Amino acid sequence: MLSKHPSIVVVDDSQASSHEMTSLEKAPGVTTTTVKSSWRSLFAFTKRKHCISLFFGIATATVLGILKPLLSIIYGKLFASLTRFGDGTASGKQTLHSASIWCIALTAIAIASWIAQGGLMLAWIGFGELQAKSVREDMFTAMLDKDMEWYDSRDEGIASFLIRIQTQIRELQLAASQPLGLVIYQFIATTASLGVALYFSWNLSLVIIAIFPIAVVVLWLVSRGITPAIEAQKRELGKATNYANTAITAIDTVKAFNAQDQELWKYLSSTKKMTIYYLKQARANAMQFGLVKFLAVSIFVQGFWYGLYLVDKGLSPASVITTFYSCITAVQAIEVMLPQILVLTRGMSAGATLKNIMQQIQHGAKAMDMGGTLQPETCQGDIEVKDIAFAYPTNPKQLVLDKASFFFPAGETTFVVGKSGSGKSTIGNILMRYYEKQSGQVLIDGIHIEDLSTDWLRKNVTLVQQQGVLFNETIYRNIAFGSRDGTTYQDVELAVKTGCLEETISGMPEGLDTIVGSNGRSLSGGQMQRVAIARSRLRDAPIVILDESTSALDNRGRTEVMDAIRDWRRGKTTIVITHDLSQIRGDEYVYVLANAHVIQEGFKKKPTNKSNGTFASLLITETDSPVTEEPPAYSSGPSIDPSNKRWSHLSNPFSNRPGSITDAGPVNRGPHRISFGAAIAQASDLQRQSIWAGPIIPEISRSRRPSHTLMRPSHTSRRHSDTVIVSSDLPNMAKWMTNSTPLSPVANRSTRILSLTSMDSNGQGQRFSTLLQGAADPTNTENEIPTSDAQARPSRASASMRKILSTVWPVLSIRQRLLLVLGFIGAVIVAAATPAFAYALSELLSTFYATTNQLGLAKQWALVLLGIAFLDGSAAFTTRYALEYCGQCWVNALRLEALKRIFSQPKSWFDMEENSPSRLNQCLDRNGEEMRNLVGRFAGLTVTVFIMLTISIVWAFIVAWQITIVLLACAPVFYLATVVFQLSTKKWEEECNRSAVITSSKFTETFANIRVVRALTLEAYFGKKYKSATRDTYHVGRKRAAYTGLFYGLLDMAILFAMALAYYYGTVLVTNGTRSVTQFLEVFNLMLLGFGNASALVAQIPQISSSCATATQMLHLANLPYNQSTETQGAARISSPFPVKMNNLSFTYPNQPSKTLDGITVEFKPGSCTAVVGHSGSGKSTIIALLQGLYPPDVQTQGPPALTYHGRSILECNITALRTFISTVPQTPILFPTTVLENIVYGLSESSPYLTTMAAERAAKEAGIHDFIVSLPQSYNTVIGDGGQGVSGGQAQRIAIARALVRKPKVLIMDEATSALDMESAEKIKACIKALVIRGVAVVMVTHNIDMMRSADTVVVLHHGQVMEIGGFEELRRRNGTFAKLLGDDRELEGEIINARTVRTGSIDSVSEIESEGDMTPLEVRTRYSWTRR
Repeated sequence: MLSKHPSIVVVDDSQASSHEMTSLEKAPGVTTTTVKSSWRSLFAFTKRKHCISLFFGIATATVLGILKPLLSIIYGKLFASLTRFGDGTASGKQTLHSASIWCIALTAIAIASWIAQGGLMLAWIGFGELQAKSVREDMFTAMLDKDMEWYDSRDEGIASFLIRIQTQIRELQLAASQPLGLVIYQFIATTASLGVALYFSWNLSLVIIAIFPIAVVVLWLVSRGITPAIEAQKRELGKATNYANTAITAIDTVKAFNAQDQELWKYLSSTKKMTIYYLKQARANAMQFGLVKFLAVSIFVQGFWYGLYLVDKGLSPASVITTFYSCITAVQAIEVMLPQILVLTRGMSAGATLKNIMQQIQHGAKAMDMGGTLQPETCQGDIEVKDIAFAYPTNPKQLVLDKASFFFPAGETTFVVGKSGSGKSTIGNILMRYYEKQSGQVLIDGIHIEDLSTDWLRKNVTLVQQQGVLFNETIYRNIAFGSRDGTTYQDVELAVKTGCLEETISGMPEGLDTIVGSNGRSLSGGQMQRVAIARSRLRDAPIVILDESTSALDNRGRTEVMDAIRDWRRGKTTIVITHDLSQIRGDEYVYVLANAHVIQEGFKKKPTNKSNGTFASLLITETDSPVTEEPPAYSSGPSIDPSNKRWSHLSNPFSNRPGSITDAGPVNRGPHRISFGAAIAQASDLQRQSIWAGPIIPEISRSRRPSHTLMRPSHTSRRHSDTVIVSSDLPNMAKWMTNSTPLSPVANRSTRILSLTSMDSNGQGQRFSTLLQGAADPTNTENEIPTSDAQARPSRASASMRKILSTVWPVLSIRQRLLLVLGFIGAVIVAAATPAFAYALSELLSTFYATTNQLGLAKQWALVLLGIAFLDGSAAFTTRYALEYCGQCWVNALRLEALKRIFSQPKSWFDMEENSPSRLNQCLDRNGEEMRNLVGRFAGLTVTVFIMLTISIVWAFIVAWQITIVLLACAPVFYLATVVFQLSTKKWEEECNRSAVITSSKFTETFANIRVVRALTLEAYFGKKYKSATRDTYHVGRKRAAYTGLFYGLLDMAILFAMALAYYYGTVLVTNGTRSVTQFLEVFNLMLLGFGNASALVAQIPQISSSCATATQMLHLANLPYNQSTETQGAARISSPFPVKMNNLSFTYPNQPSKTLDGITVEFKPGSCTAVVGHSGSGKSTIIALLQGLYPPDVQTQGPPALTYHGRSILECNITALRTFISTVPQTPILFPTTVLENIVYGLSESSPYLTTMAAERAAKEAGIHDFIVSLPQSYNTVIGDGGQGVSGGQAQRIAIARALVRKPKVLIMDEATSALDMESAEKIKACIKALVIRGVAVVMVTHNIDMMRSADTVVVLHHGQVMEIGGFEELRRRNGTFAKLLGDDRELEGEIINARTVRTGSIDSVSEIESEGDMTPLEVRTRYSWTRR
């Protein structure tokens, strides 16, 4: 069972993996070690060499801690001299002489304090940088050695996991730097002050601090729930990050299916839960704050009476005053520590989490441990696999290989074929030692693979996967990564020829030196595959495994590349995993996999009359299923039983509790809006301007409604109307958090996420840009990343705190605004309480030399102090909690608004390096956590200090204007010291943030592509690259520490100088009779407490600067314009998309000099099937993107619009409404981290008639994936996607096809949608396409598959972005033009056509069955065949 209080648990990876951020269920046989966050967690990554900085920091903290009580002693001595003058025991000259001596001592302490404070900042900020550098390097090194099972077992998925690691490193660094130093300093100051108090009057000190033990117990009880709340908050933030990361990564899919609102609601549901846990922390911290505030004042009430008694008994008033000031210093130190305690608690939690991850890595299997030590001098390439069994860690009960045996003889090319999910790619994973087999043997050259060095293995075995992974480097560098011993341009040019990349490179602006961008975003899928093949050619390993490595190439390109590969691999061991059977020649050996077994093997022979066998079935054209002109909307066959346990809790993918399957049909629930307060409740106007409005779905008669509809529970308001349900005060946190009714998924056409605005005097919306006044310029989005190091663009100048805080009010609801006002009223009360306390304290102190009614005056002012203490403590609690509450509301609103505006950006915006998913998610994750402090911690403190200083100065001016003027004369010095410190801190904080972003990007790039890094043995390269980045980041941090330390103590020094001057001048005024002792003490206490609090605010400037820098980045995202994308500009809603016409269309990608498409003219009609073909990089996928409205075509000055739907330019159409007619299947589908069912019905509106289990099942059957789904552990409720059940590429592709089919589109766009499918599955898809065409659907497919081309009515041939030919398949083929050249040699074409059609003619390619060889082993069978052939 889950523990009642979340804790961090370490699981022995040798037995099971776990999620680091959450509690785990304990399973039998799993050994766990609970790692609780503690002070030691802050030093979890401290090395011995860090001790110098640590000891220096402790030493400077000790010096400062000792200097603080010395000030109390000096103040006591100064007060004693005035007391003697007041009671007549000292002359004015003696008093002035004594004051001058102690003022000189005060000046000396000021200088010493500046030096010590500078050393404190230098040491502790440097120590924080050391901790960050240490954990970065340790984590990188440890993760680089980790086995692939560990990566697959991350519950939140590897992408989100990497983002969360960066956030945890940041929190640890923040805690281990200035906050830790301040806490140690203040703790020493507290201890020293209490020691001084005990020295001067131990009995009075004990009376004063008698209440401390009770206070400590109360504080401990209050803080017990903070750590569990932090862990729970991190868990929910991790979920939110996973949702956002997947959505941004799959932005094409999100946009294509109008799923922006659904993604926002999922994100919102996690942030809602996260908020509950954070407010628990805020409440506890506010209670601590209020209690300490109360104690800081109330201790004088109990101690003063006893102090008078001791004075009567002979104790000097100076000793009493010194004791009191020492106790004040101690309590003030505790008060300063409290805000830092929460930072330290979060840092301790982060340190424990990171340590937990490290222990998992260290205790579990490592990649380096999986290999042996043998490194043979040569590799012949004989591979024998005997009775191997294997299951992936994400589904250990499902064997993907079961007693499978293979023999791949040296010097030969062997093919492995089979249906999607049959285990083909697993062979490559096993041979690369990504995973450990469960049983069986794998031998290379007769040596067990376990005995071979992993490094030797990967240098001699190269795996080229379907998704050609490229790094953010030049094309030259990406190819050169294949070299083991260095390379030359000549070597790379040879590899380029093997990959047939000459034409591609010649078209690049910088040739081989062109930077491909993160994940090769500037290249097409086919071009990326060619680069990957060229890389493998340069490596030239004895054994090469090609796993669908040419699937994205056109037929001619595939033939050319395969011919080049055959020439290159002649006499070398090559394993080709493919669905393209035309690649296999008659004399090449084939293994056929099905259901985890090898069910056939042999040489592909000349066509025979034998048409049975699994290999034959891979070629069979599916003709058994009848094609009806108008099939029923829902399958009449067996359906998913709603009473089945698997379906009884079919959960709403976007709500917080399971929904149910009801018999009711779809219900129009009216508009559901997320509103951000009354200030932006322009419902009708915003609804008309909404960018995500869907089309009106035709009313379905009750008789035609499905019997089982997936009902998503709606959010009900307290006031009901007939059809409109509005949640008008989200994020009104109280209602939002406590309402037990789950939130609606916002899935119907009226659902909106309203934009964040404020209201001007006319009631019109005002965007953030006017509030922020250009601090975060949304138009400045040019790509400024010219180097291969992916250098982040220079950080935007941080906005001022005032500008940032001006964005808080507009996003709050009325209730939250009232709470915000209450918080600031509390801050004003706290500010007023300080001068009131100073005044009452001075009156109380004056009773020491009062000659009459001493006890009566003491009682009177003691009661006043008690009242001030209660008021101050209550106001402190109110201020703290109210502002934390509003700060969290502000951050939630900004996060949601930022994500919404991110979704609304044009596709070209996402192509920029600075807008990569990892960077955007780090901003939403880490920046949101840091910027909340501006409201929760710093806004109230700023108001308090400002009001306090104002009151103190005015009050002091009234009491003694001469002394006040002397102090105000020092104001320019105070201001200059503060500004210099702030500017320096701001500058270096921005530099550190920029450097940290670069380091994080290298970390993410390495581990997001860890398979390729290991396959190419690039661990050392990326390790060196990352260490260089961390070293640069550390050096920037050290500079920041030096400059921060230099300017940090300037204000404190200036204040102490001013206090010494004021005290001396005040003594002059007192001794000459101008002012009384009482007046002077009143002014001095006012200034002492006022400047003391101002100094405390200045100490927070480094943290304020950090929060301002992160807030500026978040506000930049929340201020991104909607109208930057053409998706938001059209308003026309068309009833039908047809006809779809491209009229002389041209298109140029942003930041690219040449046109990608030029003069395209083509028409897509209902009931037609159009194949768009061409070589890689010819612009095929660009046409798909334009049809979806992801990019606008180039503007045409003459003639009809470039792209029209139903006679209207796409620029005039409401893109969201248009996309409801269109379904798309991308070449590389991304599955969302949710159930199979929710992936299929993804994006469907709440009122859609297709949001049913029956419709999902029907679509799955049409896509040929239903049988696989029902075989999963929880059938359609099985969680897949990042962090869920793993599926093969073909299975993912078929789920994506089902997602496209379920919504009954009028236009179906398929981009190489069958590239990962076996021929049988592809034939099912082809039959489905024919049925769709009969029903009037326009099918547009980008394909390289010849049989798919043959099934099309029209083939559009592209070459270098231009339409070269249009016509039918046979017509174009007979022309012997561009299309014929694209198809390649006629004999090869005929062979592929025969492969697809032989069943109809009774002839089929076959392979010999295993059974025909009797009891011969695969090795014996293959050896015999090889000998016979030779």
